[in-house]
Amino acid sequence: MNTSAPPNNPELERAVISAVLRTSGKNIDSLLPIIKSEDYFYSPVHQNIWNTFLAMHREYVPIDLVTLNNRLMNNGRSEACGGAHFLAELSNDIEPVHHATRWAKELESHAQRRTMAQLGQNLIEHAYSGDADPSEFAASAQKTIDSVLEGRMDVAAQKPSEIMKGYVKYLEDLQNRGGDGIKTHLYKLNGITGGMIPGEIIILAGRPSNGKTALALNFALHAIHQKVPVGIFSLEMMRYLLVNRLLSSTHGVEGMRFRDGKFSDADWAHIYEFAQWFDGKDPWLRIWDKPSLSASELRAQCRRWKKEFGLRYAIIDYIQLLRPDSRGGSREREVAEISRMLKETATECGISILVLAQLNREVENRKSKIPLLSDLRESGAIEQDADQVIFIRPWDPKTVDDIVEVTLDVAKSRNSTTGSLVTAYRRKRLQFLNENEKDWSWLDF
Repeated sequence: MNTSAPPNNPELERAVISAVLRTSGKNIDSLLPIIKSEDYFYSPVHQNIWNTFLAMHREYVPIDLVTLNNRLMNNGRSEACGGAHFLAELSNDIEPVHHATRWAKELESHAQRRTMAQLGQNLIEHAYSGDADPSEFAASAQKTIDSVLEGRMDVAAQKPSEIMKGYVKYLEDLQNRGGDGIKTHLYKLNGITGGMIPGEIIILAGRPSNGKTALALNFALHAIHQKVPVGIFSLEMMRYLLVNRLLSSTHGVEGMRFRDGKFSDADWAHIYEFAQWFDGKDPWLRIWDKPSLSASELRAQCRRWKKEFGLRYAIIDYIQLLRPDSRGGSREREVAEISRMLKETATECGISILVLAQLNREVENRKSKIPLLSDLRESGAIEQDADQVIFIRPWDPKTVDDIVEVTLDVAKSRNSTTGSLVTAYRRKRLQFLNENEKDWSWLDF
């Protein structure tokens, strides 16, 4: 071990390189799942030779002393890698090649230690920097730590040939699954958007009391019905009030009963049935009702839920209540920071994030009630980062009708189409129904 440099072991690196050369590359497939990056080798010489091995392996070129030396010479790297004499020494090593997998795991450990050592240095420098944002760097540091603990190293970029190794298999799996999108219970909406794709931000916007939370919870219930793990961040409503809404949607207990407490015997039967049903949803649902939640805290919680129960779909009610990590700038800058953090979270965790948002009041005063993207409050960054934007077209919540015709407008869809659909909003049960639908036939107990 070289104690004057970051953790590394040149003899171990040499042994792995030698083992590949002496087996004509036959053991390289067993090493690739362990050595995920050239950075696992500390020596630039060993990095160059390893990358040459990979190139020859992809091209089905035999790996031996002659072909390796010729390839390095053609690339102008022979002298930098010690020349033919050094390669000959490698091929004559006497270490048993069947230990190569164990050596590779030790290399991985050294590489992880180097990453942690660099992170420690960065933390010290960051702590002494007066201009740095501690919360943002903490989120980045946590990501690095998670990567190391999970046995994977972040690679800045991948070559097309490396990407293509798994790409066709990804498409085959995609076809077998019928797409990656999380479907809603509204089939016309699915037809327009294709569902909610991992890594995407979906904005659901509307005026107050027009059904944003109800529709989001409808989406959540349908996702849970499909055994999709869902996390709900309720920044406006306590958990019991949220569960009241789920009870109304699934078992028909009217919302007024949660205000006056006048539950009938039938209501109590539904409540007990719901309690048993809801109690069994631990594998598929988490609810967070902390009112003052920062963007980085939300990101950290999504990471924890991803590890804990495989989170695939997060719902945030709503974006204007999220707290930025740093204060002092304009509101537009704060919302831009929040929006960027949400997009990074969706991509990093591989989840779909449905974000509820408010529409400006001006939309109600126009002759046409069709919302525009510019009607989003603090719309710039939200509109830019969103992959889909779905509007609930304004309607009068003062109407006494139980069932209201409500139009949804898909105003933006980065990877699909836009369009509109009509739904029936059954207000007493907080259910959005497809046209000509009287009840949720998909919901079973």
